[in-house]
Amino acid sequence: MASFDSINYSLRPSKSVQRGIIFEGLKALLSAMNLQNPIYIGFGSIWFSDFVMAHKVLEIDEMISIEADEVGFRRAEFNRAYRSIRVIEGRSEERIPELLNQAGYQARPWIVWLDYDGALDEDKAEEMRWLVLNAPPNSIVLFTFSATQNAYGRPTHRPGRIADILGDVVPDELSSDVCDKENLPQTLANLSMDFLSSVVADNARPGGFIRSFQVPYFDSVGMVTVGGVLPAVGTAPSARAVVADPKWKGIVGEMIQAPPMTLREVAVLQAELPCVGDLTRARVQELGFDLLDHQIRSFQKYYKYLPNFAEIVA
Repeated sequence: MASFDSINYSLRPSKSVQRGIIFEGLKALLSAMNLQNPIYIGFGSIWFSDFVMAHKVLEIDEMISIEADEVGFRRAEFNRAYRSIRVIEGRSEERIPELLNQAGYQARPWIVWLDYDGALDEDKAEEMRWLVLNAPPNSIVLFTFSATQNAYGRPTHRPGRIADILGDVVPDELSSDVCDKENLPQTLANLSMDFLSSVVADNARPGGFIRSFQVPYFDSVGMVTVGGVLPAVGTAPSARAVVADPKWKGIVGEMIQAPPMTLREVAVLQAELPCVGDLTRARVQELGFDLLDHQIRSFQKYYKYLPNFAEIVA
């Protein structure tokens, strides 16, 4: 079953935080690198949430959405958020190389976000390899995949399974302890970034690969987004400076897990922010309700990225 049949991508709070971090970072990179006329390529599904942000936040007009599902393709055509979005039917590993061969696509920077439904596997790793080697100079590539532990086998088998997917970047001594439910997202994030860096270094791509985005998050399952910049030699220093800035938010050290909260709770807690110190559980209790410490910390850190919802009853 296609994911659009079970998930409304516009209503996932942790996904909204992840998306906000990604697009804030993309905007900073595009500005610093002075990238002109980029193309946005991704999986818009029938919701086009990231395409709307690409247009509004990054001011990108030309966008391409790839849809492999036959019904999904027709629904995506119907639900296109903007007339400048072109929906093409087929699998990304086939359609993206075709784009590179079309006039007008070779010399322009691409922003490619392949937001996969499922777990990382050999086919996805091969597509990641192809993109970091073949995307035009000054492109930015992003990949999202599931980090739920069941998709990678039993705990004792997971290190071997990850090694099968990512190859030599996986150390022989990788422990099953770092592949358990709590640690697997960060382990996959680190190793997949090592994989991308290694592919670019081994093939001596000019400009290299700048590790820019590493965002684990949790909705109903653990997910990971990784990616970076494939700069031209001349723009590499500008891109590296952006990512090296202490204010850079694209590398997230802990799982993003937006707490489930009512509209009233959000409004009351949001009215306390921003504040100099940390919100405490005692303060939340004074406000009339309660949250766990990690939920309060997550809200304070990411409240700017949370979506605003309201129910209208006619």
